[in-house]
Order: sequence, then structure tokens, then C-alpha cells
Amino acid sequence: MINVGLLGLGTVGSGVYEILNNEENNLKKLLGKDISVKKILVNDINKKRQVELPKDILTTNPYDILHDDNIHIVVEVIGGIDKAHEYICEAFKNNKHVVTANKAVVAKYMDEFLFLSNKYEKGFLFEASVAGGIPIIKPLKQNVRINNISEIKGILNGTTNFILTKMIDDGLGFDEALKLAQELGYAEADPTDDVEGFDVKRKLAILASIAFNNQIDVDSIKCSGITNINTLDISMFKKLGASVKLVGSALSSGNKVSASVEPVLVNKNSTMATVKGAFNIVSIVGDTIGQLQFYGQGAGKKPTANAVVCDIYDIISGQYKTDHFIQNGNMREADLDLFNSKYYLRVNTKNISRVLGMLDKNHIQKFTIMSMKNNLVLITDNTSAKSIEIISSQLNTIGDDFSIVRLEDDLNTNALCIGI
Repeated sequence: MINVGLLGLGTVGSGVYEILNNEENNLKKLLGKDISVKKILVNDINKKRQVELPKDILTTNPYDILHDDNIHIVVEVIGGIDKAHEYICEAFKNNKHVVTANKAVVAKYMDEFLFLSNKYEKGFLFEASVAGGIPIIKPLKQNVRINNISEIKGILNGTTNFILTKMIDDGLGFDEALKLAQELGYAEADPTDDVEGFDVKRKLAILASIAFNNQIDVDSIKCSGITNINTLDISMFKKLGASVKLVGSALSSGNKVSASVEPVLVNKNSTMATVKGAFNIVSIVGDTIGQLQFYGQGAGKKPTANAVVCDIYDIISGQYKTDHFIQNGNMREADLDLFNSKYYLRVNTKNISRVLGMLDKNHIQKFTIMSMKNNLVLITDNTSAKSIEIISSQLNTIGDDFSIVRLEDDLNTNALCIGI
């Protein structure tokens, strides 16, 4: 008998419980062992729940799970950072395997958790922390053994991709698309984590840490969201033959790592442009494998819970490895040095000369103007991301409404015109 302790019974936790119960016989056939959820940590034992379960397996004391010698695997799905960090460390110290879906705590403490998993010879698996139902963590770990990964990027947030899809395909404004996402359950009441790119930043930190064999400091990743993109921008993007996506990108060259989360213009015929609604895609580039892409549902109760249960399966079947695939104690900061691209810039301003002066002072002297009617809209020539970051900061200080979007290299901007 393998006993599981579940920390949390929210959307993902209840999904994990349901799968383990509904697939009990199948799992026993595959593993030759019974799996039982012995204890579940909740805030309120008497709360009415959507999932039916025996009340006596509920507890409000985490140590009923963490200090129970008969519990073999701890599944952490409470979210947050501080308590999750405490409970995961305590689980290892009490000789338990750990599975988590918590991107925030993994992004910050991956290195420490891997050290503890090695020290206590226990599994630490976190497939569900990135891209929900897409199996990306496990194949990425496998590929870094024989590949030098130079790039990893993707659409990693279903909420923002849904919003942008509605803006592009249905002509909705940002506020309308966000409201619809909230009504359909894709966006939280407070959507800040999603629309400002923070959720993607954490996921990118996890992927880049594995890909580049060093824990990447999540706080060093430059991040901008989609809140400044409006219907005028969308119409301009269409004239460029492009779609806009919120993309997390990380590059590695020599001893340098660069990473960013930002809106990106991609060719409307590209694979990334075809990723619609709440779906995700992850792309990795290695010296041996070339390019690999992984596509699927990025969030939701069932896909995420399925990823958690797959990790539980891998631990029970011994298909986990406690090798320390990132270098202990060697936290690395990501910069913007490896990003050099064309950028789309729109500024709603009455003082166009001031904006053009800003560009000139920051060595952005080659650009193509698309429009000067009410908004200055232009495409820069290849420009360093650092220069664009300075421009963004200056425009924020002035208070002008603006948007900045990076262009993918394969986007043709030759057929531009003035006065649109």
C-alpha cells in the first residue's frame, strides 16, 4: 500500500483525489500496488465540497501528514510560497517523496528542493507547475543530458492567450475580453498575475533553470504584460500580417543567459499564431535535437491534476531520478543582452517630436513610421532590448498611453505605409 498525503483540496487537489479514486483499479494493475489518499490538509473540515470523501481523512494540521511515517508521498497543492516551502522541506526531512503543482515555490526554491531530494534520496517532481497538461518538464530533463539547449520559449499562460485570441479574432477590446475570460472561469477576479506576465515569469524561470543547468533568479527576468495592447494595435498587427502573443523567452550563449516575458508579434502563418484560446505551446532548441515543440491545454482542473498523478505514478514505479541537474548554490541572474530585434512602438501623444527625440538619445535612429494620425506608430530597426527598456521607462514617467511589442525575426515589415 502506498499512502499519499494531500496538502490542499482546491481545484487541483480535488482533481487529484478524484483521479486517484476513479482510476484506483487501473493504477493497481499498472503498478501492482494499492494507492490510498490517507490524509488531506484543509483550512476548514466542515466546508461543503464538490468532491465526496470521508470526513475522517481531513485535517487542519499539516504535521498529521508530514510527521506520519505511514505516508510515503506528499502532494503540495496549497499554492503560495512561504507555507509551501516550509511543508516541502519538512516532507523531505521526514523521508517523503514530494510532488507539487506550485510554480511560485518551485521557481524560487528549486535548487534547495533538489538538494534535499538528493540528500534524502527521495523524488521531487513538479511536472504540473508549468503548462498544466503538457508534459514538458520530464522530456526537458531528459534532453539536457545530451543536448546544449540554446533557446526555450512559449505561450505559457492560457488566460492571456484567450484574451488576445478574442481581441484578434472577435474584435473585442482588452477590457471586454478580460471580462469574458472571467465569466468563463479562465481569469481570476484579480487577474494581475496573468495579464501582467508574472505567472509566465515563474514558469519561464523553471524551464530556463532546467534547460541551462543553473537556477535562474526569477526576480531578474524582465516582464511586461498585455494591458497596454488596444484595438488600434490589433489592427496594425493585422496590416503587418502578424498575431500578438504573450511569450516567455530564454536564450543561452556562452556564459550568458537572457530572459524576458513580453508581447511578441509572430507571423500569422506560424505555428505559434495558430495556438488559440487557453492552449499553450513550448518550444526548445538544442544542438542535437534541433527544435521540439509541445502543445496542449495549459491549465484547468483535469489537465493539471493529471500531471500530478503522472508524477505520483513515476515515483511509485521508480521512474524518477534524484540527480542534481542544476548546480547547487549557483543562482544566476538573467539579463536582456542576447535580445536584439525590431520593435513595434505606439504612443498616443501630442508631442511626436519629444518621442522621436527619446529614440534618438537612446541610439534608435532607424525606424519606419506606420502612422502619425493621433498615435505615433512605428517599427524600429534591430534594436537592443536594453534601449527599448529605457524608452519604456521614460514613456511611463511621462504618462503617455503606449504599447511596445517585440517582432519575431521571420516577420516581414517591408510593406509598410505612412498615414494609416
